[in-house]
Amino acid sequence: MEWFRKHSDTVAILSGVLGSFIWMNAQLNDLKKDLVSIEKDIVMIKTVMLMKNILPQELAVKEENAH
Repeated sequence: MEWFRKHSDTVAILSGVLGSFIWMNAQLNDLKKDLVSIEKDIVMIKTVMLMKNILPQELAVKEENAH
């Protein structure tokens, strides 16, 4: 019981930091899902533009990531 009284402030601070990390991770996952959705929409738009000869074929080449 004495340990809890001694370290209650440390436990509270660490709980707050851990909670904020979990919250930020969830927000970043939501952002990643949104970006994937936007990327899919752009691919569909480019495909339709290419099929209707609005987009030149030279611009329709897939870009490879350097990572």
